[in-house]
Amino acid sequence: MSTFKRNLKLGWRNILKNKFFSFLNIGGVAIGMAVTTLILFWVVDELNYDKYHKNLSQIYQVYEHQIYSDGQDLHTGCTPFPLSSELKSTYPEILNASTYTNLGGQPVKYENKEYKDIGLMLADKEFTNVFSFEITEGDANTLESPDQIMITQKVVDLFFDGKSPIGKVLTVYGNYKFTVGAVINCPEKNSSINFDILASIKVAEALGADLTRWGNNWPFTSLLLAEGTNTDNLESKITGLLKEKGQENTSLYLFPYSKMHLYNFSDKNNRIQYIYQFLAIALIIVLIASINFVNSSTASSETRRPEVGIRKVLGATKANLTNQFFYEKGLMIAISLVLGIILVLAFTPLFSQLADKKISLSLLGNKYLLLMLFVMVASILVLSVAYPSIYISSFAPARVLKKAPKGNGSRLSFRSMLVVLQFTLSIVLVICTIAVTTQLNFINNYDLGYNQDNLIYINLDEATQTKHEALSAEFKNISGVVNLTKADKLPFYGGNSSWGYDWQGKDPENKVLICIMRVDRNYFETLGIQLAEGRSFSSIYDNMKTENGNMTGEAILNQEALRRMKMQEPIGKTFGRNGQEKLPIVGVAKDFHFESLKNGIEPMLMVPLTQDPDVIILRVQPENFTKTLASITSKWGETIPDTNCEIGFFDQRLERMYNSEKRISGLFSYFSFVAIFIACIGLFGLSVFAIERKRKEIGIRKVNGSKVTQILAMLNKDFIKWVVISFVLATPIAWYTMNRWLQNFAYKTTLDWWIFALAGVLATLIAILTVSFQSYKAAVRNPVEALRYE
Repeated sequence: MSTFKRNLKLGWRNILKNKFFSFLNIGGVAIGMAVTTLILFWVVDELNYDKYHKNLSQIYQVYEHQIYSDGQDLHTGCTPFPLSSELKSTYPEILNASTYTNLGGQPVKYENKEYKDIGLMLADKEFTNVFSFEITEGDANTLESPDQIMITQKVVDLFFDGKSPIGKVLTVYGNYKFTVGAVINCPEKNSSINFDILASIKVAEALGADLTRWGNNWPFTSLLLAEGTNTDNLESKITGLLKEKGQENTSLYLFPYSKMHLYNFSDKNNRIQYIYQFLAIALIIVLIASINFVNSSTASSETRRPEVGIRKVLGATKANLTNQFFYEKGLMIAISLVLGIILVLAFTPLFSQLADKKISLSLLGNKYLLLMLFVMVASILVLSVAYPSIYISSFAPARVLKKAPKGNGSRLSFRSMLVVLQFTLSIVLVICTIAVTTQLNFINNYDLGYNQDNLIYINLDEATQTKHEALSAEFKNISGVVNLTKADKLPFYGGNSSWGYDWQGKDPENKVLICIMRVDRNYFETLGIQLAEGRSFSSIYDNMKTENGNMTGEAILNQEALRRMKMQEPIGKTFGRNGQEKLPIVGVAKDFHFESLKNGIEPMLMVPLTQDPDVIILRVQPENFTKTLASITSKWGETIPDTNCEIGFFDQRLERMYNSEKRISGLFSYFSFVAIFIACIGLFGLSVFAIERKRKEIGIRKVNGSKVTQILAMLNKDFIKWVVISFVLATPIAWYTMNRWLQNFAYKTTLDWWIFALAGVLATLIAILTVSFQSYKAAVRNPVEALRYE
């Protein structure tokens, strides 16, 4: 029999001989491998964004950095319409440039089929030359015509049942009719750009945009640079371009498109932090599983001292023994790997659902994932196999055969240090999980400055906007409707921002970026926004109409706007755009949040809604809530029978702002639980070993009158001590980690002492519960069983 087969056979026999410890080792490592693999799936999926663009390394996004007074600044990818053509014609290192803008979900209709949330994007004809979106059918020059569109396969399947859509006419956004000129392939995942319909940028003119105006920052601009371009040099050339065009407070910068998904140009709220966090969790799980393996292997090896001594007396060298034990432990890792693969296959669908990603086993073909998996398995082999193999083979035959003392305790100390390390890592995860949950609860319960409970909204398109008065009249007659208001946008989207305002007493050097919203008189009452002073708009503006969208009537500013404007006693003073008629300030709204809590409250201007609204907002009674919604839908159907009424909920829309954080928090909690569970597996095995070594001592203590509680305290003392040491080490690590994460939020909770105390108490309880079962069994055991052979 070859050495290889003999060592494998001996290894398998010893695995069966020590079933308990083998089960703990194999199970812990298998779970660790499976969870780490799932984490790596998530990481690689995140790293795989936009890789389908052939010239990804040469594509750059143009960003603006706008600087205002009093430290206010803005980083935005919104740029003027003429920018792309100007850059392409001026700088030879720019091979191509494209202008595009995403209009979000829009209603689309074809014959008797209608869908409300179809992603519409406008782009110029160079779009498909900068980005690698394949034209699968039709004319590649479709975007040159404002009357034609490109659609994705998703739209083909929705409206045309897989048949050729070329030449068919779709009605988009109410009344705009477009002929399908091409089918374009847009990946549904791993893409920073998402759309269902692609129309010409010239359509923006029909929406009121001036494509020649330099002062209107609306679309995005992407550049395809020549290979080898010095981007720093090019950036220095273009940075002051907008200052020459009249935007003296704005500089242009280039940002690699390959970083679009994981990084922000402002270097805030970078998604890459989640990559680092998940990789850290994967490393922690690998370390904990490996530590379990080492501790359990070295603990169970105490029973193999005679075997090692006899083998050495019979001529076996340390290298022979190391090789044998390496095969044995390696076989256990191999079994763990097989079980880990089975677990991955079983839990990938559930993990995909939890992560909200279309994760499939096809990722196993990704070279980066394969490299990470190889590193993981190699690390576990080195960490888990090398030390136990060397340790067991190092037993001295003379000492083990005469049952000499088992050393000076340094090895047990090393084992204790490993337990402290794994519990330190586990407590770090517990603290981080509690802190993240606390921050999300803080967000959910934070006073936004308005009451979002029982608020619903209905978006209007161009076809339904003209019916808003009839709809409002019908809705107000429903008994469950408390209040109704209309606006040009929901508060979540802030408003169109501008710094071109003037006001009474303004310092010419004071430039303030202010968002504008158009709302009716009932806006403040319906949403529950308080006025700090003054009043709402006059009733004379309720039925006023303007076609050009200019500011008309009166102005209400929020408190933050007045702070930035440095205006005192604003009521009665005037405010408006430069070169236009100024409006009297009639009220001051208390600050309310119209963006994510990751951002601070910005200056806000509200003027009367003197045009058709884009949204109707209703507050309904909580009693008979479902019945009221049904009545609203019914009234909509009676007033506009050919369209669907789609009701949105404020609280759900607010939750979606933090979907990413909530999903990440959920995954973080699950992975933390797994890490702690694996640590408990190891602690349980180690407690079995430690209690078994003290079997005779426990018997003697019981014969001499020790109580069960005293025995329990004696057995659990070391484990509690390890947890306390781990807690002391974990606290500063967790505080630093979570303090960095909380910097992503302008409004955040504090890392109070109770978060750390709770984690410490939980860790101690987990440790006590893990070892107490074995401790109790040992404490109540008949002492005769331990002493009968002495």
